[in-house]
Amino acid sequence: MGHIRDREFIRDKVPMTKEEVRAISIAKLELERDTVLLDVGAGSGSIGIEAATYMKSGHVYGIEVNPVATDLIRRNLEKFQIENYTLIEGRAPKSLPRLKLDRMFIGGSKGNLEGILDYFLENSSEDAKVVINAIVLETLTGATELLKEKGFCEIETVLVNIARNKKIGDMNMMMGENPIYVISARRGEING
Repeated sequence: MGHIRDREFIRDKVPMTKEEVRAISIAKLELERDTVLLDVGAGSGSIGIEAATYMKSGHVYGIEVNPVATDLIRRNLEKFQIENYTLIEGRAPKSLPRLKLDRMFIGGSKGNLEGILDYFLENSSEDAKVVINAIVLETLTGATELLKEKGFCEIETVLVNIARNKKIGDMNMMMGENPIYVISARRGEING
């Protein structure tokens, strides 16, 4: 299937990573056909569901605490006929089973980013990658410092600014979306 447009997802009042940001975030994950991905703060499921379409022999584990969101994820999984996805209802990392991970995407941490990163380090392969999406500067700086402190390398931040045209009579005006920081890092020695 590959890339899924925003309008194809069943939506509600649950946050969703917009398609352009989703495309960049998934690219930064460097998925392989057999990757095992953990999607933390899965929201509507857009990252994990789209990623699952690229990982035919891999698997996605999505964790989400909001019952409205978990229902939405189930509905989207059914709509797109995704079978390589396991939904975990609860809060990361305490509700997570022991998994062997290759990649992790963090769309929301509920204030427990350090515990989630510790879980990832304990349960991931040597060349594992993490991608964190942040909206506020405090999350950007806090995540970057934690990644350095915990020995991640290849730490990179990409600021994504998206604007869409909106019809105003016969004219088009560009309307900006919220900027998103896409932070990626790999397990390894302290970033130099």
